[in-house]
Amino acid sequence: MNIFSGIANDIKTVARYRPKLMKRQIALNKLAPKAGDVAPDFTLYDTTGLHPVTLSDFRGRQPVALVFGSFT
Repeated sequence: MNIFSGIANDIKTVARYRPKLMKRQIALNKLAPKAGDVAPDFTLYDTTGLHPVTLSDFRGRQPVALVFGSFT
């Protein structure tokens, strides 16, 4: 098997599953919050991992910026 036949097989696999994945994504998008909606409440821990922080505790008090990722 050469690299091109491997790529062709990958393309066939993606083409076979893409419609199912797109249908599922469309259904999930309908459930997602829309612009202007109140954000769903959740609790995460601060950077020390010791203190829980709940989003609704900030509602009406100050803007909140959520940052996901690593800075290392």
